[in-house]
Amino acid sequence: MYYFGMVMAGVGAGVLIGALTFVTLMLGVVIQAMITLTAGPLVDKIVKD
Repeated sequence: MYYFGMVMAGVGAGVLIGALTFVTLMLGVVIQAMITLTAGPLVDKIVKD
């Protein structure tokens, strides 16, 4: 039973680390998209001139 608990704890820790990595990447993508959409008109002005 001890080894089963250790394996499940390792799996749980791995899943937790994976979830944190996924959330961090998704937040980075959303923030990058917001910056790109906000800066779009300014970039259009600079490129047009």
